Amino acid sequence: MKLSKKMGAAAAALMLSGSLWAAPAEAAFSDISSGYWAYPQIEKMAERGIITGFNDGTFRAGANVTRAESAIFIGRALNVKAQQVSGLPFKDISPSGTRAYPYIAALTEQGVFSNTEHFYPNRMLTRAELAKILVAAFDLPRAKGPVFADVPANHWAAEYIGTLAGAGVTSGTSATTFSPDGKVTRGQLAVFISNILKHNEASGQDQKLTDPQPPAKQPVTDHQADISQQILQLVNQERAKAGLGTLRYADDVAKVARLKSEDMAKNNYFDHTSPTYGSPFKMMDRFGIHYTFAGENIAAGYSTAEAVMKGWMNSPGHRANILSPDYAEMGIGIAKGGDYGIYYTQMFVKR
Repeated sequence: MKLSKKMGAAAAALMLSGSLWAAPAEAAFSDISSGYWAYPQIEKMAERGIITGFNDGTFRAGANVTRAESAIFIGRALNVKAQQVSGLPFKDISPSGTRAYPYIAALTEQGVFSNTEHFYPNRMLTRAELAKILVAAFDLPRAKGPVFADVPANHWAAEYIGTLAGAGVTSGTSATTFSPDGKVTRGQLAVFISNILKHNEASGQDQKLTDPQPPAKQPVTDHQADISQQILQLVNQERAKAGLGTLRYADDVAKVARLKSEDMAKNNYFDHTSPTYGSPFKMMDRFGIHYTFAGENIAAGYSTAEAVMKGWMNSPGHRANILSPDYAEMGIGIAKGGDYGIYYTQMFVKR
């Protein structure tokens, strides 16, 4: 990232451009394309080292998950210490018999798996079993979710399934069914883990930062709204010159961009990484902005829309964001305060 200064009559003008970002430029697995329904979650979980594929470079998202595989993926998501231990009661697994053994051992010790004679490592995992494992592994508080027609109140996993649905981790296989006996695929497991990690990040001490519909801290003035619209028009004029499509203004993205500018003004810093919200991409995730590509430009100290746009367009990094063909929408946030008097944030997304 590049930081440059341009001294003006009243204040220094600053700008910083965010690199283009989405799932990695090259897909993590050769058989998962960007059009696949679980592509974003699979890419993110692979990037974090939670899921892995096969030696031929494939992930095989449609393949059913075994109980042993689920222990590996869930263990990694929990950052458990996978140490080789002995003394488990299971008669069908051994320390040398499966690479999942250390994860199974750690999760059994934590009470995620039952301490019984058999583990059945190669048995395909059902959706009901996964519900129980996830609720236990991530210590989800019990919640009552939607009632599924195929999960009666006396079903052994009803409480676990209701907890997952109540937490927003799953919405079922349809509006009225959960398919508790259905087998879990590798792609589905990646999505379940991704959803539950997002849920946990949005709870507890982080709750105040992860409201999916954050209000702006300060009302938007008519002047700020005018400058935002001017910047949007100037952006689309530049894109038209380059033969690119126009960007739509997205109110939900603008709310997040405005929070970022307000945060910089309030806490008197100038950086893509906020001490309050983290990176711009983490911030978008936290506030419910779902995207396949995203980017950010920030600037400070410029007095007009024309001035800040000229600064951005004269900088290769900022110009690349403004003229990227990968974006379809943008939001603009402006706030006054701090050492530089005024802060600008452009957020770009493609959903």
